[in-house]
Amino acid sequence: ARRLSGEARLLPGARAGCADAGKPTMEQIMAMMQQHQGMAQAGGNLPQPDTAETVQISSFCLLKMLRHGRAGVPFEVMGLMLGDWVDEYTVKVMDVFAMPQRGTSMSVEAVDEGYQIEMMDMLKPTGRGEVVVGWYHSHPGWDVWLSSVDQATQESFEKLNARCVAVVVDPILSVKGKVVIDAFRLIPKQVMALDLPMRQTTSVVGHLKKPTIRQRMHGLGKMYYSMPVSFRKNELEEKMLRNFDRLEWVRGLRMGSFEDADTLATKRIKAMLPLLDAYAEEVKVDEAAETEEQAAVRRAGKVDARRDLLATSHSLMGDTIARCMGTMLSTVVF
Repeated sequence: ARRLSGEARLLPGARAGCADAGKPTMEQIMAMMQQHQGMAQAGGNLPQPDTAETVQISSFCLLKMLRHGRAGVPFEVMGLMLGDWVDEYTVKVMDVFAMPQRGTSMSVEAVDEGYQIEMMDMLKPTGRGEVVVGWYHSHPGWDVWLSSVDQATQESFEKLNARCVAVVVDPILSVKGKVVIDAFRLIPKQVMALDLPMRQTTSVVGHLKKPTIRQRMHGLGKMYYSMPVSFRKNELEEKMLRNFDRLEWVRGLRMGSFEDADTLATKRIKAMLPLLDAYAEEVKVDEAAETEEQAAVRRAGKVDARRDLLATSHSLMGDTIARCMGTMLSTVVF
């Protein structure tokens, strides 16, 4: 009764000193209805969580996130995502990097707030014009969702930009051919207070995965919502991924025995001497009077000295340059 009487004094049309203060009058009831109607109209104009927005992650970024998460098992790790907002319905992630953090097996949080600014300042001279579009962290072995600490971190990112996203990846449950990853964004507090329904997507660009029971228990659909995640790769990234399992690309960085390298170089130089003589004999032949068919018949069954000479010289020069660079790097590093 005291609470109702206090509200009655705040409402317009309330009669102070009324003997029957515990019962609201008709004027007070009308004022309450107008107040609630105004809140509902204001809530309808609030920004709704749009699940049609898609997060595009490059294959290079996905590989870096998985390797970072694997290296931190059994603890959580986190990092920043660089990219751009292509349009109102696309968030493009182009690169990721780790940041100073303090992590446990159940939570992770950043410890150096100025590191992000310093890292962006160092990337600008290299021609990197991307901006921070969100952050990522790992959940080693217990599915992808946002804890209370993660929601607080995401809230700080959304204060900088409302379109920042939080990506969660599970490096343990991610096996070959299947990646356990999801992107989230917080539901505005005004929407939660008014209990307004979430907007349903009609986009065909991506699709929402069916939430698990564990995700619903941790607030999915109430505190935050999920966003579709798609993967893309350009020509250079596809070439890098094709060569990822090959070991030949690190052969030039390995320093072998100098005696073996000297023996191999001497052997190749000696093999080039007869090729030089054979190529000199071919040059002496006047090919100007020959047709292409006559030249092809004359070379049939013979060693192509020019082709073998170029292949041997290129191989010798490549190995020599790689050995010189490897020696210089080893001298500087070690």
